[in-house]
Amino acid sequence: MTRAVAVTLTAVGATALMGAVHALDSKRSATQAEAAARTPPPPPPTTRPDPPFARVADAERAQRLQQTLSSLINGPVLGRLRVGMRVMDVSSGKVLFGKSEDSLMDPASNQKVLATVTALLRLGGSWQFRTELSGPAPDAEGTVAGDVVLRGNGDPSLRKVDLEEMASQLAARGVNKITGAILADARRIGADEVGTAERAPLRVIRATLDIRVRPGDHEGAPPVVTVRPPSDALVIDNRARTTRGRGKVGVIVGTAGGKIRVAISGKIALHHPGLMVRRTPPNPPLYGAILFRTALQQAGVQVRAPAGLYTPKPHEMRRTAAGARTSDAPLALEPLPRIITLASHDSDPLPILMRRINKDSDNEGAERLLETVGAEIYGGPASATKGIRALREAITELGLPPREYVPVNGSGLGHANRITAEAMADLLRRLFLDPRLGPDMLQSLSVGGVDGTTRNRFRGSPAAAHVRAKTGTLQGKSCLAGYVGDGSDILAFSIMVQGLRGRALASVRQAQVTAVNAMMRYARGSMTPAGLDDAVNAGVDFETGEEVSDIEGETEESMTDVANLEPPVVEDAPVLPRAAPAVRPAVAHPTPGRAGKDPKEESFEEVVRKAFKPPPPEESFDQKVEKAFRDFESRAPKVKPKAK
Repeated sequence: MTRAVAVTLTAVGATALMGAVHALDSKRSATQAEAAARTPPPPPPTTRPDPPFARVADAERAQRLQQTLSSLINGPVLGRLRVGMRVMDVSSGKVLFGKSEDSLMDPASNQKVLATVTALLRLGGSWQFRTELSGPAPDAEGTVAGDVVLRGNGDPSLRKVDLEEMASQLAARGVNKITGAILADARRIGADEVGTAERAPLRVIRATLDIRVRPGDHEGAPPVVTVRPPSDALVIDNRARTTRGRGKVGVIVGTAGGKIRVAISGKIALHHPGLMVRRTPPNPPLYGAILFRTALQQAGVQVRAPAGLYTPKPHEMRRTAAGARTSDAPLALEPLPRIITLASHDSDPLPILMRRINKDSDNEGAERLLETVGAEIYGGPASATKGIRALREAITELGLPPREYVPVNGSGLGHANRITAEAMADLLRRLFLDPRLGPDMLQSLSVGGVDGTTRNRFRGSPAAAHVRAKTGTLQGKSCLAGYVGDGSDILAFSIMVQGLRGRALASVRQAQVTAVNAMMRYARGSMTPAGLDDAVNAGVDFETGEEVSDIEGETEESMTDVANLEPPVVEDAPVLPRAAPAVRPAVAHPTPGRAGKDPKEESFEEVVRKAFKPPPPEESFDQKVEKAFRDFESRAPKVKPKAK
């Protein structure tokens, strides 16, 4: 009995002891939790160094990459050309290969990377261009009493269909009549000054005048000329004649008196089926108003007056007599009508516009975007000077020394921009690691073998779909810069080649593809030598190498054969900003032991002097027409009179 009681008491004591232990553990756990909450978390464990065999493997594949790139640069294609190249690991910043990487060279369209990143940094990813129609509020019957004004802020993507959507907006509001005119405002939204005609803030892309010329019904009769879209703001000056023999027709489009004038000269054969000539409108804002007036009429809105240009007027109250004055009482004041926004169009967000500019190498879009950045920052009308100033400040903020790049414009046209391969590759790495800029910049670059200007260049190669790059092509120059890699191994690269001629462009592009494929092998950890798949055909590229023709085309179309339907559009060379540091980029000379400098190649100073040479005085429209007639008469065959 006594022993049983003792066992029971022992069990009870053990239970009590376990309970006390559990209570003590709970209290200790609570105390430790409070201490942990007050104590900052310990630093993460340091990464253990790679084992020796891993470092040896990295060294071997890096050596293999350097050997491949060196053999390419000294090979039969690139060996006699000027090459600047840098390849670096994005994550570590380690330079894997360099060749003349500190020499200032022409980036061609690689310059668009600098322009678009400036816009993204200063305007933000939600930025949109805007085009709006303003005028008096419509009355209860849907009539807008007075003129309406169409105004934009430089949208490089504005299309004819966008104007048609604005016209539909107006009709949906119940507007059915406008008693005034459709006037185009040549000022940028938010600015009171009028900018240059070359960079008009209102411009419809891919909009042309379609001019059709058909022979008359008998010899000597003037041909039948029709212009689409029809408008009262178009004036046709038809001085051509119908002839029984062969003839040539000249078409000149100009502006005079706030209207677009189309001058037809020369001769057209009596039995000719007719000609269709397309011309770029000389006054983009006025032509935008013409297109919008046509869109309104198609939407069922009547417009009484023709399209025209808006002339800013001082904001004053109009003093008019409300009735016949029979006393010395003051005149009644009729207030100006309240001006509202009747319709508007917003462009795609900036990242979408960047894709069009970089993937398709849109020169006009790049120039307009950069100039808009300058106008948004410094105010007033958009200009190249303001855009370049904004670019310098933005790129310097990203860490590039000003001595490593010399910007002149945003598109890369003109052979005057300069940058080093080191600066371009370093900029790409900084963008990749910047969460504000990296994602949108990556999405804007062409994907090799998939889209943009490299859709054919990398097709079928190891780097296809693994390289995002910006191409750059000018006469005698070919550049390629971007990213290539797989998984965590991403490389940033810049390849700049200059001094090539004619058919060498295809071989140079193929060498660039081979170099990028070698980088792709490095990123995948392969140490096998470059095989035949690294030297695949580069394919037909969508940058033709004739970008320079966009600004160096002929300005006149005097008596030209109608086979030349669309001459290049002339753009004035931009002006260097006054605030730019006086940097004189050195002209890179050939490596000793290679071929000497091409005697036809101009120095950088000569190129700049030619680019910024003041343009000659512009001829009037009548002078151009008279010159065209004199030119035609001088080239016309002399017909001898028949002997009686």
